[in-house]
Amino acid sequence: MEKDLEHLKLLGIFHYIWGVLSMIGALFIGGYFLVIGIVLMNNPSTSTSTEDPGTASMVGGMLIGVGVVLFLIVVVYGILTLMAGGKYRKHQGGYWFCFILAIVTLVIGGIPGIVLGIFSLIVLSRDSVKAVFRGQSLPGTGSMVATPPVS
Repeated sequence: MEKDLEHLKLLGIFHYIWGVLSMIGALFIGGYFLVIGIVLMNNPSTSTSTEDPGTASMVGGMLIGVGVVLFLIVVVYGILTLMAGGKYRKHQGGYWFCFILAIVTLVIGGIPGIVLGIFSLIVLSRDSVKAVFRGQSLPGTGSMVATPPVS
């Protein structure tokens, strides 16, 4: 039981860290596409071919649009990850939210996300952790109700 609470506390901390790193990554992704798009829009075409001079400007605008969309997606993912970190630390519901976010992190998170997703799924699959999230008495403890650890 104590091991499960400690694992939930660690998962909460790791999700906070991963959420902040996702937000920082969103800034880099958005900034990259924004800079490239602005350069393409403002750089006069030096090509001597018969290309339309508005093509570079159109591509630059599309890159800015893609950058904004990717920025928003990663920021939303970062916010959801921070929310999951809070749910792991408080474990007052949100089991399926954490479970689905663990799968999403596993799929899109790269190497650190794979490790965090697998660890999350392993911990969330335990019956005692499910009972903690439901606020029920823990298996094998009689009438004891799970309480979050004091931080």
